[in-house]
Amino acid sequence: MHTTFIENFDEMPALANGDGAPGKWAPHLDGGYSNGKFTGYDWMVKRYQPMGNDQQIYTDSNFKGSGEEVLNLNPFSVDGSVLTITGDRTPPALLRSVWNQAYTSGLLSSHEMFAQTYGYFEMSAKVPSSQALLPAFWMLPVDRSWPPEIDILEAPGHMPDKLTRAVHWVSPDTSAHASSGCYTPTPAFADGFHTYGVLWLPDRIVYYYDRMVVAQVATKPGMDKPFYLMINMAVGGRWQGAANQNTPLPQRMLVDWVAVYSVAGPKGCLTDWRGVLLCR
Repeated sequence: MHTTFIENFDEMPALANGDGAPGKWAPHLDGGYSNGKFTGYDWMVKRYQPMGNDQQIYTDSNFKGSGEEVLNLNPFSVDGSVLTITGDRTPPALLRSVWNQAYTSGLLSSHEMFAQTYGYFEMSAKVPSSQALLPAFWMLPVDRSWPPEIDILEAPGHMPDKLTRAVHWVSPDTSAHASSGCYTPTPAFADGFHTYGVLWLPDRIVYYYDRMVVAQVATKPGMDKPFYLMINMAVGGRWQGAANQNTPLPQRMLVDWVAVYSVAGPKGCLTDWRGVLLCR
């Protein structure tokens, strides 16, 4: 396979700033219309997922929240070619500016710059395991439909010795949301860096931990179009449990690199009308 996307975090990644400036990563969720219906993404909900009862707000160095001034709530830092995403409590004086979301954290999305259909997707990271946290490495379609979804890694805080992988799709039989997940016992995964990968093929999706196969599922309907990457660390939610005054914070997710490969490599990439690089 040949490289189509690489991020080594040798310096602070270029972030889209909301004023039209391009960036390799966007520090927020995508938004728009899906199947003719507004998906609920405006400025506030580009920064958290209300359906998951998220308690954090995803911030960055240019984030202004509900006001007109930058809030200086930057969760990102780079040291020694390693990106740190920090989750912490929102300073009380800034709660109103972040719609009373009690915690801050970070999210990186490639939806404004890169997406790919099929291939191998991998991240090297040190992922925390702690009450109410949900670090994740996952993918969504660039056409803003949902489902489908491919979850390469999730580390829910209520299962401290397990990692999860999952796919979500629309069942052609019932037209309802369907999902299939795998819970992998992985003691002490939070103690060091590991690689988390997925090989996505037209007929199957194969999950890897440190380049070893840990799960496999048939490729589902709707998973035949470009998906973009996301890296984030949610704090508090419906699945992993609510954060509270006893939640140990700050917590940090460390990312060494992210890479994507395809059989065709750059020869199989085209740029769409928005400037997003679409590869196969």
